Amino acid sequence: MNRLYSKNGFFSDKNGGIILLRGVNLAGSSKIPIVPDGTTYLNQTESFQNHRTVSFVGRPFLEEEASEHFDRLKKWGFNFLRFLITWEAIEHGGPGIYDDEYIEYIARMIKLAEKKGFYLFIDPHQDVWSRFTGGDGAPGWTLETIGIDIMKLKDAEMAYIHYAQGKDYKKMIWPQNYHKYPTATLFTLFFGGNFFSPNLKVDGVNIQEYLQSHYLKSILRLARKISKFKNVVGFGSLNEPSPGFIGRKNLTDFIGIGSGVLPISSPFQEMYASEGVSCSIDVKFLAGSFGVTIGKHTMNPDGISIWNKGHICIWRRHGVWNYDPNGAPMLLKSDYFAKVNGRNIDFYSDFMKPFIKNFKTAIQKVNKQFFIFIESDPTKLELKWEEKEKKGYSSVVNASHWYDGVLLFTKKYFDWFGVHGFKMKPAFGKDAVKAMYNESIAAIKNMSVTEMNSCPTLIGETGIPMDMEGANAYKTLDYSKQESAMDSIFKAIEKNLVNVTLWNYTPDNTHKLGDKWNEEDLSIYSKDTPKEVCEDGGRGTKAFSRPYPVLTEGNPVSLYFDMSKGLFKYSFRRGDYDKGSCIIFIPQIHYAAGFKVLINAGTYTYKKDKNLLFFQGESGVDLYGITILKD
Repeated sequence: MNRLYSKNGFFSDKNGGIILLRGVNLAGSSKIPIVPDGTTYLNQTESFQNHRTVSFVGRPFLEEEASEHFDRLKKWGFNFLRFLITWEAIEHGGPGIYDDEYIEYIARMIKLAEKKGFYLFIDPHQDVWSRFTGGDGAPGWTLETIGIDIMKLKDAEMAYIHYAQGKDYKKMIWPQNYHKYPTATLFTLFFGGNFFSPNLKVDGVNIQEYLQSHYLKSILRLARKISKFKNVVGFGSLNEPSPGFIGRKNLTDFIGIGSGVLPISSPFQEMYASEGVSCSIDVKFLAGSFGVTIGKHTMNPDGISIWNKGHICIWRRHGVWNYDPNGAPMLLKSDYFAKVNGRNIDFYSDFMKPFIKNFKTAIQKVNKQFFIFIESDPTKLELKWEEKEKKGYSSVVNASHWYDGVLLFTKKYFDWFGVHGFKMKPAFGKDAVKAMYNESIAAIKNMSVTEMNSCPTLIGETGIPMDMEGANAYKTLDYSKQESAMDSIFKAIEKNLVNVTLWNYTPDNTHKLGDKWNEEDLSIYSKDTPKEVCEDGGRGTKAFSRPYPVLTEGNPVSLYFDMSKGLFKYSFRRGDYDKGSCIIFIPQIHYAAGFKVLINAGTYTYKKDKNLLFFQGESGVDLYGITILKD
């Protein structure tokens, strides 16, 4: 395989041909260790207490099963992977102690992916900082380094942890951990420790430098091992980074989104509760950012401090709050995280971007052709990258995420109702929802053009909960709603001619445990899918296994596919070529009985063994049109 380049907002091969990347995130269960079994529903006391001895070798799949999974993805038409790893998987043994067995395993999987024809980029994944704070990503020692006892977090109500809450665990509650003390504090230290916690040093350096340097060194250790593989397009800087407390104007206010009935605590309440001070907090019914108070909840009623002996809250140590003479917590600096040198903070520009620059410089010293895939808060359009590369070559990619928030949080599909994630406005009616989908993807692409020097756009995550509507499809074997929901997303992807990696493909997904992480079940594959639904284990396969132009020698103009009719239309201009050409993937699931091809000028051939149609345009024709119909 050849290296990829960028050209006019697209990826291209060395000859300038436009390559459209259709891919998946591999894999949802890569967030958790395989030994011991890290499935979040199961009791994780052992893997939490002995977090330095876990193993991720076998994620995303067992080595003997890898070929089968790659072949399945290739059959469905995918050519790209967002390959998940975690910081914990590499450096769980302790600071500077690397799991080279895992790194060697990942290298073998990438080598096989290259043989199977997949491009990929490495995604250092995290959600709400770590497994120990209700998500995944960072090693346990990152919390221990600042004095936190990770075994006390669940009992002190400092994190929503799946196994600890058991049947009381609410669907999609895990994002609320972004507002809880451990996650918010670690992100604040990671990005802004130099400014907000100047007195906190480890091994003679500020905590920000300590955490970032260990994170970067672990990723570099993997980068050096796999730099020789030409199918490795690059590295993500960090999955869905959070500002933590940075930018909070008033530490007595809760600022966040959610769905359903949730206890809501302010940053100040989280701070003193971390030291074992119980407090009464609001219980609200949340719908996005709108909430109504419906009751009260006593947080940390047993008065458990999460701090080891000799440690106190980082922010009390820095004078943000303290106790009054009567022993009651008092807030001293409500806007402590709101300003830098007298001006309001912009998290991305002031803290995130400098981190990405350092990450980019270090990774591209390993291989200058590595792209850096950048993303931010999925609810914001804040990415900027003014730096221009030599010869107009863009080495960054806008890898923003997008989901239908109503579908994701409620696990119910409404084709007539949605909420615009960027505008936070409701959309009523099928046409309005369709327009909202299109506008959202278009806004992400426009950010690539206007704010990031026309870099390529990849929707790094999008997808649907397969267990929507109470997982009814698993009983009825009717996946039509899943197909309809996925089709709506792909229509917006195609209309805007952007690349995509679906969330997700989990090789060990089951109906009972889903993606094995926090009750999520978005995998397009399941071991439990009956043969009569899809012989390959797919879920909603008709919607994601679609025809598309894999390679175009010319400039793409429009792309359209009607799933119900099997009608495919693609047009492109020849651009700098005397004769434009393209290669189109023809999915078996739609055209098993054959197909017809209509073209305005040129010739075509079809290679059935590869499911590829090769089109060659005529000389002198500027615009080519290709239509494919079911026979």
